[in-house]
Amino acid sequence: MNTLQTFFLIFTRVASFIVIVPGFSYKGMPAISKIMLSVGLALAVYPGQQELATVLTPFVFGLFIIKEALLGLAIGFVVQLIFSAIEMAGQFVDFQVGFSMGSQYDPSLGIQVSNYGRLYYWLSILLFFLTNLHHTTIRVFVRSFDDLPITQTSYNYLGTEGIVQMIGFIFESAILLAIPLMIVALLSELVLGLISRTVPQINVLILGMPMKILVSLIFMFFFLPTLISNIGAFMPKIVEMMSEFMYALGTD
Repeated sequence: MNTLQTFFLIFTRVASFIVIVPGFSYKGMPAISKIMLSVGLALAVYPGQQELATVLTPFVFGLFIIKEALLGLAIGFVVQLIFSAIEMAGQFVDFQVGFSMGSQYDPSLGIQVSNYGRLYYWLSILLFFLTNLHHTTIRVFVRSFDDLPITQTSYNYLGTEGIVQMIGFIFESAILLAIPLMIVALLSELVLGLISRTVPQINVLILGMPMKILVSLIFMFFFLPTLISNIGAFMPKIVEMMSEFMYALGTD
């Protein structure tokens, strides 16, 4: 019985992680595929874990299930933050260019997205798999069972300062990824302002939106290799943040 309980606790953490991590939690992916992926990963993790010493009562076992689910969601949320930073960068560009007014519901993501936000997000997903970062992410997650065993019941408090630093880093990274096209959009508005002062007959309100969109698309074409390089350099932060989070959460 304790063998079954041990496996189910491992499966709970794995399934919670898979459900929230972009790339694995794609809404178009069949639920049975996610379950089988979670079961397969749990079976791979199980042999290296120490079984529960005794059979837990239903109440205590339920508390352990909640603990493992929260742990899996927390570690997965750290991974999701990196993708959110990249998508946020695209949304900053959308807002500056004017695409944010044309945002629409994306059933694959389950949120309201616009053009550049969707482009940045799918570029990050593409690099996540092309660079085999998904293998490294799973490897670091599996290590969480050594750093944070299923039998552990007490954890360190991360503190408000650590959470604020993490969120601040996400916003900073989003702005750095978006700033080239944001500058292009701002310069376009500056040019439009000069045109309106020079030729008052031109209706800048009508001309401004198509011009900013056209200019941003042209510069996006030239900036695309640099953008891919910047996103590729930023993505390994997934491993770093996961490791730091698990180290901070664990106890001696």
